[in-house]
Amino acid sequence: MDEVRLIPVKGLPLVSQGDNLAEMIVDHSSVEIEDGDVLVIAQKIVSKAEGAVVDLNTITASPEAEEISKQTGRDARLVQVYLDEATEVIRIKGRMVITRHKLGFKMSSSGVDKSNVAPKDKMIVVLLPKDPDASCRRLRDDIKASTGKNVAVIMNDSLGRDDRDGSIGLAIGIAGISHLDFRKQTDLFGNEANSRIALIDELAAAGSILMGQANESVPAVIIRGVPFLKDEEASIKKILNL
Repeated sequence: MDEVRLIPVKGLPLVSQGDNLAEMIVDHSSVEIEDGDVLVIAQKIVSKAEGAVVDLNTITASPEAEEISKQTGRDARLVQVYLDEATEVIRIKGRMVITRHKLGFKMSSSGVDKSNVAPKDKMIVVLLPKDPDASCRRLRDDIKASTGKNVAVIMNDSLGRDDRDGSIGLAIGIAGISHLDFRKQTDLFGNEANSRIALIDELAAAGSILMGQANESVPAVIIRGVPFLKDEEASIKKILNL
C-alpha cells in the first residue's frame, strides 16, 4: 500500500426522508467512483433519509428518565429516548449516559443526536437506523446500479466511551467488506507477526477526520487505495463481542 486517498464528498443538500443517497453522493463527488473504493457514510444522513427521527414533544418521561435527568442536567424526554433505544444503562459519567444500544453497541446517549438535525426549537432528534447493515447494502447496490462500480460501504458514527475521554468514529454498519483484515507477515527481524485488524473501524475513524462534528458539510468520504477482503455476507454483528 503506497498511498491512501481520502476524498470528501461535499455540497450535498440537507437530507430529507425518502432521498436517494446514492444519487446524491454520485452527483456531488469530485471524482468518479472506482471499483475497490470504500465509501464511509455518516449515520446521521442515513437516519434522516430513512425517517429515523423523533419529536421530543411527543415523548413522556418515565420516573427513571426523570432521575437520570436530575443527575445529568439533560432534558428528561431526551433521556427517555436514550432508554427506549437501549437494553441497559452501563454508566452515568457527568452529563454522559453510556448505554448498550438495542443493536449491541456500547455508546453514549444510545446514539441519539440532535446536532445538524433541525433548529433547536423544533426539538427533533435522530436515532440510529433500525438495520445499519441493510442500509449499507442498499446504498452499495444503488451505487452499483448507478455507476457499475463495486464498492464497500461503511456507516460510521461518533461513539463516546466510559473509559476514555472524547468520541471516535467507529463502524456501525458495513457492506461488501470483511469486518477484520487478517495479515500473515514477518516483523523487522523475520519473526512471525500475524494480526487481526479491525480495518472497518480504522476506515470509519479516518472518514470522521474529514466529516467533522459541526458545519463541515461532509457527510460522506471516499477512501481509495486501501486493500480489503471482500465479504458479500458482511455484518457489523461479527465484530461485536456479545
